[in-house]
Amino acid sequence: MASQLADYEITSSVLEDGTTPCLRARRPARLGGDGAPVTIWILGPLARTPWTVARARLEPVASVRSGYLPEWLEAGVTEWSDRPVIWVSASTPVTGTLAAPPPDMGMPARLRSIAAAARGAHLLHEQGQLHAAICPQAVALVTRDQGAGGASFAPAGTGGMAGNAGADAVLAPPSLANGEHPLAQVGYPPLAYMDPQLLRGEGGRWSDIWALGATVQHIVAGTTPFPGIEEVPVVQALSRLLMTPAPVIGDMPGPVADVVTACLSIDPTNRPATAMEVADRLDESAAKW
Repeated sequence: MASQLADYEITSSVLEDGTTPCLRARRPARLGGDGAPVTIWILGPLARTPWTVARARLEPVASVRSGYLPEWLEAGVTEWSDRPVIWVSASTPVTGTLAAPPPDMGMPARLRSIAAAARGAHLLHEQGQLHAAICPQAVALVTRDQGAGGASFAPAGTGGMAGNAGADAVLAPPSLANGEHPLAQVGYPPLAYMDPQLLRGEGGRWSDIWALGATVQHIVAGTTPFPGIEEVPVVQALSRLLMTPAPVIGDMPGPVADVVTACLSIDPTNRPATAMEVADRLDESAAKW
């Protein structure tokens, strides 16, 4: 692992799965904070997304401020590990993601973490933005009250949408073009979490809601709506996404299964109307687990 990215000193890797590496680093002196810990996401390995396109995609998302979203410091393009990358940094203290949750993290906490990410998605939607890359890697686990410059979360009980009192998680920045996964372009999640409507050019907040349902199913049942789709050739995978009449719903407890089934409705009008509704139902399911 490279020890430097731009003028950030890398201290450790939180996640390195070939898709969205997440790093810990020291905050540069020019940003203040006396070297306080920050998080850096490598969004575009091989930087196949032109910087102008990436900036247009990232800036509106970064402008939405909430404890359910990382508090961004800046974004840029540079060389890292002998390859060009697009990256974003945030003062939010990430410790991992739901792609590899801690063994002692119980299912209620995992559901509440997805609920927190859903609230982050709802905030983006209300500002006219889509995340469009929700998956377990995008549910970033955090440590509260350790952010630099007051960048952590509002105290429990503050209510409203500004804080993150429900779970120690935020919705990570959307991924950009990834040379190792040709279909992971701007605005596309991994295939296993992709709403078929996206391929029909009909994506909207309902596509993020589909991805939330697929994420819940993966975390609870260990399966995805189109099992094995990422293991087949791209053309065949696209055909399955477009032609399969219905997703495969995994074996889950009733309340969770009801949420997932609703999110994964082929007809977007039958899905929950908002990601906030998904979040509330997940918190209710977590309370009953």
